Amino acid sequence: MSTVPEFSWAGTLAIVVLSAVLGAGVAVSSVARSRHGWRRVARLAVVPGMVMFAGQGLPFLPAFVVGGLLLRRRHPIARLATLVVVVGPAVLLWWSERLDEYTMLSAPYRVQIGLLLGMPLLATVLAFAGDLVWGRRVAVGGQSASPERARSSLLSDSSLEAPAGPA
Repeated sequence: MSTVPEFSWAGTLAIVVLSAVLGAGVAVSSVARSRHGWRRVARLAVVPGMVMFAGQGLPFLPAFVVGGLLLRRRHPIARLATLVVVVGPAVLLWWSERLDEYTMLSAPYRVQIGLLLGMPLLATVLAFAGDLVWGRRVAVGGQSASPERARSSLLSDSSLEAPAGPA
């Protein structure tokens, strides 16, 4: 992505630290969501780690946000949109970086394969992380035949509730 790539310890450590902060935010949000139902404030735990998407990480932001929202949806349009946000940035970057702008020679195959395989793989992992933060909830425990208990099965184990009726 850069015409003059260079390695620096500060840049590498910043990427590692920001990734850890984002991962910790995803974990906090996911645990709070699974234990206490929808905790909207807990979703804010990922905001400090989203600084990672500034600059060169920007192509991965749609995979985390949009891909996380649509990942487990079954509608064909949602699946197509998820595929576009996961694979689309890699294809666009490959298209723009496949030729050297000065010599008009093809980029090395390792760079092209890295763009076409590595970026969608990282975007898929980020989409699953986004799903932990913004995706659909999964019912806790099995569904009950009783409509009253089925409604409460998303938040608690309805088998532990006292049966209704005369005492």
